[in-house]
Amino acid sequence: MTRQTIGELRGLRDLPYGTARTAATETLARKIEADGPQEVLAEALLDLVEAYTFSGEGAKSFVAFARLLRLWDESPELFDAADQRNLFWEFKWIAADLADFPQITPEQAEAFLADMQRRFELAGNGLSSVRMSRFLWAWWTGKSDVEQARLAWIGGERDEFEDCEACTIGNQTVYLTEIGEYAQAVALGITQRSSCNKEPACTHHATALAALMTGDPALALEQHKLALATTSDENRSIGQARAKCFEMLARGGRLHAALCILRNDDAAQLQGASSPLIQLRFLLSLLSGLSANLPEQADLETGLRAPEMRTVGALHAWAKAEAAQLVTRFDARNENDYYARRLARALSAEPAAQPLPAESSAIPDHAHSEGQPQAASAFESDRADGIYPAGSADSSLEHAETALSQKRYLVAAEHYAKAAGLFARDGWLERAGVAYADAAQSAASAGDDETSQRGFSAAVPLLQGGGAAPELLISVIAAWAPVAASLGRETEPLTALIELLPQLDHLVDSPGGELSDELADRRRRERAATSATARDTLARLIASADPACLPAGITRERAVHEAGRAGEAFAQLGRIADAAHAFWLAGKVQRELGQTNDAVWSLESAFEGFTVVRAKQQRTDVASELIELLRQTGQPERADEIALQLFT
Repeated sequence: MTRQTIGELRGLRDLPYGTARTAATETLARKIEADGPQEVLAEALLDLVEAYTFSGEGAKSFVAFARLLRLWDESPELFDAADQRNLFWEFKWIAADLADFPQITPEQAEAFLADMQRRFELAGNGLSSVRMSRFLWAWWTGKSDVEQARLAWIGGERDEFEDCEACTIGNQTVYLTEIGEYAQAVALGITQRSSCNKEPACTHHATALAALMTGDPALALEQHKLALATTSDENRSIGQARAKCFEMLARGGRLHAALCILRNDDAAQLQGASSPLIQLRFLLSLLSGLSANLPEQADLETGLRAPEMRTVGALHAWAKAEAAQLVTRFDARNENDYYARRLARALSAEPAAQPLPAESSAIPDHAHSEGQPQAASAFESDRADGIYPAGSADSSLEHAETALSQKRYLVAAEHYAKAAGLFARDGWLERAGVAYADAAQSAASAGDDETSQRGFSAAVPLLQGGGAAPELLISVIAAWAPVAASLGRETEPLTALIELLPQLDHLVDSPGGELSDELADRRRRERAATSATARDTLARLIASADPACLPAGITRERAVHEAGRAGEAFAQLGRIADAAHAFWLAGKVQRELGQTNDAVWSLESAFEGFTVVRAKQQRTDVASELIELLRQTGQPERADEIALQLFT
């Protein structure tokens, strides 16, 4: 029993953070507390604190940690050396969450910090993490002695319980940026060379904003790109850092790009942040970026679905009201006006004195209408050493392939676009369409979705005009779909797909002609796979689109229907992972539509599929959604059954 339980504990640590891992850890901790073995209870509770802390449920971690301290006081023999170290290591996680909840009083926080110091001293541990925790509390509560607390932290002796070097630099860079000491923030931020679960992305986001405000837009853009490049699943939801991305872009003259990132990556932070303070800090940076663009951009559509967030002006008004409520609560707790002053500063924010460098596009806006070659300095500087004449379409393709092999994606996009224009001029419509699609995909690889959108938009009509095979059209539209969705422009690829479906169904049902049975069956399976891909793509476009912008007669129920058909087709073809993804999508939409029983069936199908193909990340993510749904609908026992399956 002990060996099995230890194995289950170890297995949990391989799961990604989220509802599923937390639920499984809760279930196992309850089982150990009730039935033993007691010698692993401390380990289980430590794992539970970790699961809560890194899954956005910091409020629950207080209770679990209090249980740990009682166990330590009553039965220290249950803690082995690793448990003891982890107990003191997790102290600073709990301390860092004290400021996040306005119901925690200064007296309670001070008592916790004093107890933390007492316990560290009794255990003979260094006090660096205690000093750091006091700095964070002083910073996030607006204390007047915050700078003294910071200097005491960084000036004291480091020890084994100190945060990593990356966080030491990152926390200070963010702090200096937030208090307006931009030059100091840049000087420190550019020294970041270390990494951890949230760094260096947080440092790069803060340094980018600080650099913009010091009048160095080139450095700001460089740091912004580094921030995006170092963003991962682990640090994607760190709202206070991500908000600086929005503020930097919006104040740097790229409001469209800021709204795109907000819509696609950070919308959950608006109302679903992991704590009240994180939500407030996110809203303050959001308001700074929005305020800098008012009143000129007040009517600009944000792409957010909530009616109160449809335009920049409406989003600003909503965020101001939400932030004001939080400011009142936190300033009352903190007994100062720190956040009121920060809100006032955010509402009076102005554009940066020097905006970010203008974006250059490899594909012109009118590419699809003229189809003419476009001159670009990148082309003129290249040598035509290949076997094709300089200035020919094939020469441009050769340059594009070379640039692509060197991962110079935007340069490749420019050459593909030039080739496309030359092909279109000479009447080679299908080849022009393929070249524009390659240009679009190259731009997408560089993270330039606007350019990619233009490329795909130019490619599809040319492919249609050139009589391209449906299989080719579907592959291009499938590549286009996530780009269009990221920009909130799903209508164009969605319409093209709907027009293609009858033709695809006819191809799937058509006989094999003179082909042998074996070749006919292969052709049928290929066409069935193409049809399934088309339906899956259509479902995703409908699901991601604003319902108000869908073509007449197209509803979110259609997304469920198409995803279900795609899942069944993929399953018949033996493409289990693709089937699981399709059923997952169906379950998400069914859950949004209130179709609870159907959503449970779809999510369970996805869970089983990901189990078969051993896709651990996706399996855990689906389990999280399924567990949440089962708990919300009064089925906790069934939710626990799903959690227990994660051990297998």
